[in-house]
Amino acid sequence: MKIQLKSGDITPKIHSKDLWGKEINVPNQNQWFFLSFHRFATCPFCNLRTNELIRNYPKFQEKNIEIISIWPSKKELLLEHSSPTPSVFPILSDEKKHIYKAFGVTESSLIGGLKMILHPTMIWQALSNNPKKPAIDSDPMQMPASFLIDPKGIIRLAYYGAHYGDHPSIDRILSIPNSVI
Repeated sequence: MKIQLKSGDITPKIHSKDLWGKEINVPNQNQWFFLSFHRFATCPFCNLRTNELIRNYPKFQEKNIEIISIWPSKKELLLEHSSPTPSVFPILSDEKKHIYKAFGVTESSLIGGLKMILHPTMIWQALSNNPKKPAIDSDPMQMPASFLIDPKGIIRLAYYGAHYGDHPSIDRILSIPNSVI
């Protein structure tokens, strides 16, 4: 039976270190968190999303939301494909997929790839921004997911992607803290 979390559920705890050794603890009484689960280090759709999150990071900071980018790839491969200096937000390697399993991010789907055909602009953007041949070190059919967690550890958004590049919009994510009383 597939486990999927939903809005209102208590978040699984995360105690980890990012690629540069910074301690990461979710939940945190003073902080919102946006968790972005990706497919593999060189996934062109995931890197397109990561660049979108980096561009919008100041908006997340204004709302006291820390982004955590989670990947099933090896730390070495992630470091090879990222900046040598720490990212603006933490990046976690979850090679054994412990965090993925805790959040129910286990969907693997060939249909998710076929659904990409309905998004030719996204395909073009992803491939034109990622000219290298992908080094696939995880399940190439892994589906992405996203979660917004409030300071009390309550999941306010649980989003499981329908295709390889499916993520909630930045505006949708940023509107949620305003709507929570």
